[in-house]
Amino acid sequence: MSATMTPAETPNTDLSATSDLGRFLVRRPAALIGLTLLVLQILAIIFAPVLSTHDPMQANALRSLQPPSWENWLGTDVSGMDIYSRIIYATRINLLISVTAVGAAFIVGVPIGLLVGYYRGWASNLTMRVFDFVQSFPVFVMGMALVSVMGQEIWNVAIALGVLFTPVFARLIRAETLSLRERSFIAAAKCSGATDIKILFRHILPNALSPAIVQISISIGMAILLTAGLSFIGAGVRMPTPEWGLMVSTGSQQMILGIWWVSFFPGLAIILSVLSFALIADAARDFIDPRRAR
Repeated sequence: MSATMTPAETPNTDLSATSDLGRFLVRRPAALIGLTLLVLQILAIIFAPVLSTHDPMQANALRSLQPPSWENWLGTDVSGMDIYSRIIYATRINLLISVTAVGAAFIVGVPIGLLVGYYRGWASNLTMRVFDFVQSFPVFVMGMALVSVMGQEIWNVAIALGVLFTPVFARLIRAETLSLRERSFIAAAKCSGATDIKILFRHILPNALSPAIVQISISIGMAILLTAGLSFIGAGVRMPTPEWGLMVSTGSQQMILGIWWVSFFPGLAIILSVLSFALIADAARDFIDPRRAR
């Protein structure tokens, strides 16, 4: 009798992984909350023209600083622009900048971390000293300097943040690579004649990616805060582009007069967005390494 399994008998690993993820989310309400908030942001990005009630950049001096009402659900700002519509469209801007910056940092930082961790020498030491120099400055100050040099455009902000986050991913992967390169399975791969490229990308990289994957979510939350902070002080996105930090800055001068809604609702959007990525990062860490959840 043949021991070969028929296709019907072959276990469906995709369904099993999905089932495990579903059970994990049920046991972790915080992860479910983070995922729900993320889905809401994605829906806002995709369906912004449908969800918004006004043109986010259309000023109306006659409707300046109107409180929340049926016509303007979250009120209007000092220029008479609808706050609700601007928050919806600002989701696109903030997440576009943050995801682009972190994605670029991941793509650049991971290969660099692999190389400097596997090949030790003067080039590796020089690379790490450059990263030390970048990280020796406060992140916010360095970001402000880079944006000031390159210009206050959306893509320039993303590039500046990408430069700041690249050393983070490079250091994570380098630390994992330094540990993995001494393992017995790497020595076995070398003895079998595997090339360095094969060792790096088939044996080391898959085993080193876990902390970097968790760091993606953490870094996106940090990038959202940095983007908002740069715009708040006037060093990031400029008016009339809808951006959460810029909206908070616009309404900060009216807070003392009791006009709270101009800053409150964009600030709440920042809090919920950063919270979603923090909860997802925490859940991803426990899902990848279940021993940490115990």
